[in-house]
Amino acid sequence: MTRRHGVRLAPRDALHVFVEEVNPDDPPAVMVSFYVFDTERGANPIRTRAEATTWFLDRLHRTPALRRRLHRVPADLDYPYWVEADIDPDHHIRFTTVGRTTRSELHRLMASMKERSLDPARPLWEVHVLTGIRGVDDLPDASTIVALRMHHSITDGLGAAEIARALFDDPDAAPTGRGAPTSVPGALRAASALPFRFARMAPAVLAALRARKALTTLTAAGTIAAPTPHRPRTRFDTGGSGPRRFGRVRMDLRDVRTLARATGTSVNDVILTVVAGGLHSYLQHHGETPPASLAAIVPRSTRRRSGVETGHVETGKTRAANEVTLMYVDLHTDHADPLGRLRLVRESANLEKQRVSRPETAATTAPVDVSPALDLKVSFRRARDRQIASSSDVVALANTTVTNVPRGTVEGLRFGDSPVVEALGTPMLNRKFDLVHAVASLGDVLDLTFLVSDSSMPDPEDYERRLASAFEDLCRAGAPGDNPMDAGG
Repeated sequence: MTRRHGVRLAPRDALHVFVEEVNPDDPPAVMVSFYVFDTERGANPIRTRAEATTWFLDRLHRTPALRRRLHRVPADLDYPYWVEADIDPDHHIRFTTVGRTTRSELHRLMASMKERSLDPARPLWEVHVLTGIRGVDDLPDASTIVALRMHHSITDGLGAAEIARALFDDPDAAPTGRGAPTSVPGALRAASALPFRFARMAPAVLAALRARKALTTLTAAGTIAAPTPHRPRTRFDTGGSGPRRFGRVRMDLRDVRTLARATGTSVNDVILTVVAGGLHSYLQHHGETPPASLAAIVPRSTRRRSGVETGHVETGKTRAANEVTLMYVDLHTDHADPLGRLRLVRESANLEKQRVSRPETAATTAPVDVSPALDLKVSFRRARDRQIASSSDVVALANTTVTNVPRGTVEGLRFGDSPVVEALGTPMLNRKFDLVHAVASLGDVLDLTFLVSDSSMPDPEDYERRLASAFEDLCRAGAPGDNPMDAGG
């Protein structure tokens, strides 16, 4: 009998599989990225399903991560393995001629792509080609949108951007999803390794306990600042119902950078302040001004770092494709002055960067990297069943999320011979948050997008206007007499 070979999932990747399985009623762990192509700037745009299928199949050799499916070890006695699989283009490549439509109808279609799970028996990705889009005023006429749907166990946001660049002909794109194949264990071999794996976990657990005590000491001494444990509950923290709505605000990245340079802040600081301004304005308009500041979860990449922050597992052969840590940034929505709020957001973000960069902080999550699969899955099940006491007017740590994934330059990216003009990201859905945000920059275009439950925000266009207004107010405050909004177009 021929033994199967595959690449073992790192625990930080497998947790996306286990969480989705343990919580089937939660939103699926699916990332969706949208790339917009101007078909009128190419002589031979892709117009048929056959052409689209040929395009992607011809480029799958650049993306080993998309040529694999999950193989589960019996009873989850070990982590799943990525094994080579055949690609059925009828399942993985979808083609739709949209025609004349409206912006709201197109956004509804885009939002729906986040709510449907992927088939775990197949490679965990899909491509949706939406062609002939007309009548949407903030898109080129007859544009094509390519949506890449990938499970989060495959990669993180930066990895998804690398996969997209490979599929859209970036000549410098490196192959994604490599790893050293090993023999996939059966039930007996996996069970026999469990005592060793639990023994390997014990030192990490002890180190995590010591690290938590050290963090408490550092916080008491004022060396680091711990996140505020509770935030005011808003309409976006109530487990809203109904379908998700999609919204986006386009900005000129040059304007954002000009503002950041003028104020001594960063692009991330500016965007977080824009979100803060939009949230404050929207809630105030509805007579729901929170009694204290709101906060956002902000994922931070740990790529190119060493130790547990990079997600190395105990074998040294498998590196996690998801390499992020979480910051909890105060948005200072209780501060009225836009420029003052920006400076406060910068200070809060810097404090969180200091906290998550501490080796003690990394050590508190190190047990995940050496946890046996059974233990990790049981931990998620216990977390689901455990009811955390919380008063009706507060929530833990944060009210929303803001992710930022740069997509690089536009040079070299095409679909057929149609050039890319912008990229739109979608944030991961979370049952705790009705409103989540994502930032995607490609070339000189930056798009701030959001997903929100219909019940908590039936008017996403109004929130779009308030986000845009918050950016304009910030630009006026940050560069009086030399408004980057006027200079940047």
